[in-house]
Parts: sequence; C-alpha cells; structure tokens
Amino acid sequence: MTLVNRFPDHVFSALDLAMRTLRDEVTDEMAPQARLAGLRSSQLRLLSLVPTEGMRVTDLAARVGMTKQALGEFASELEARGLLQRAGDPADRRVRNLIPTAEGLEVAALNDQAIRAVESRWRERLGPACWDAMKEVLFEVHRDESTPD
Repeated sequence: MTLVNRFPDHVFSALDLAMRTLRDEVTDEMAPQARLAGLRSSQLRLLSLVPTEGMRVTDLAARVGMTKQALGEFASELEARGLLQRAGDPADRRVRNLIPTAEGLEVAALNDQAIRAVESRWRERLGPACWDAMKEVLFEVHRDESTPD
C-alpha cells in the first residue's frame, strides 16, 4: 500500500500531502544553510512577507491572517535571532513597524531560492504543462472574484 492510499480520497488530503512533501523538500534544500537551523517554515514565510521598507504590525497580521498578538510572538522570535527589528513609525509614535534586517533579507532570499529549486524539480517531474496547470488552478481557487485579472 502506498502512502497516498492511506489517506482519505478527497482533495484536502491530496493538498495536505502535497504541501507536506513540498515543505519537507524545501527544508531539505535549506539544510546546508547553518543560519537557517531551527527556523520553522511559518517563520520563514512571515519573514518573506515583510517588505524591505517594513510594515505595520497590524497590517502584516492582516496580510498573513494572524492576530496582532500571535504575530507579535513570531516577530519577537525573529527579532531575537536578528532577522527582524521593530521601529516606531515617524508619522504615528503609537505604531510599531517590523523591518527585516540585512541578515533577515538574506535569509528570506535563501528561502526563496530553496522554494524555486524545489518548484523547478517538481516542474521537471510533472512536466511543464501539468505544473503550469496545477499552479493556475491553485491560484484560481484563491483569486478574489471581485479583483479584475
């Protein structure tokens, strides 16, 4: 019996299995990078979503679908590792911005390279037509119908 046969036969199981496989492959791809040791994929995702110029904590929380409090905990961990810094907003002293450090930008770039390498292997394995169709379907599922193409 294959691994796939042990899961329920519905799209959620297939998506979950594919996501776990992709995540594991990206983790393996990044393993040689010592400075990435101990970072979770969720932390790397958050780091990759912070623009170079920084972003307000509330706006970033909304962007990633987290509460401000949960985002604050993630940010504190990344800040302790020297990957993010907090800075006041010159326009509003009550607002805190998260800004990636130089090392944070490097780590985000390494993560992006690892993802692209894994995607390239999957594209080769599945064939360009299948890979492109899969990506299109996944983005179509997420696309906001009110947003014009």
